[in-house]
Amino acid sequence: MNYQIQDTNHINLTVALPAEAKPLLKAFGLIRWQPVESMPIYTGNGIHLCVTGPGTSAATLGVQLLNSMTPAGVRTLWLNSGICGHGSLPVGEPLLVERVIDQERDRSWSLHSRLPIAAVTGPLTCVLTPESEYQQDMAYDMESAGFIDTVSAIGGTESITILKIVSDNPDQPARGISAKRVCDLFEKQISLIRELVDQLQHHT
Repeated sequence: MNYQIQDTNHINLTVALPAEAKPLLKAFGLIRWQPVESMPIYTGNGIHLCVTGPGTSAATLGVQLLNSMTPAGVRTLWLNSGICGHGSLPVGEPLLVERVIDQERDRSWSLHSRLPIAAVTGPLTCVLTPESEYQQDMAYDMESAGFIDTVSAIGGTESITILKIVSDNPDQPARGISAKRVCDLFEKQISLIRELVDQLQHHT
């Protein structure tokens, strides 16, 4: 594949689920990159998107794969998006993550995004299995620790943005999540995600 170095930043984007990716592929005009790797990669308009599958190990592999095909000489920013559970936010609410907590290894990372893209910011705990006991002001996912740990080793946390969309909470538990529901949640926030990506691509 040929790349043209431009003035805009290159964006490496990871999601865990095909249902999360589907609206993004359409919104950004991304096409499948061949040859087919073990994880689907889609490219276009200065973006590489990897559908990693669930879990920290999968997120780590996805980051490593994207890093291996990142064009040389281009400033690269990393974006992770996906669904999350939350102890108090309503389903469908976007959350800009300011801190990632690795529950398994008792570690944490702080993020300091200068892009006020979402009205709500807060912490995110990475868990091994879907969380059913929610803390009041905490979000939960299964990939963020693998993502942030691996990207930090590549380029530091300054290059990282994590935006989650609430898919479940104490009133609407995770067992009710379906691929259609996930896709609908992303479609409803696609304008926000497009704005975020545009800001990242032109961020200095």
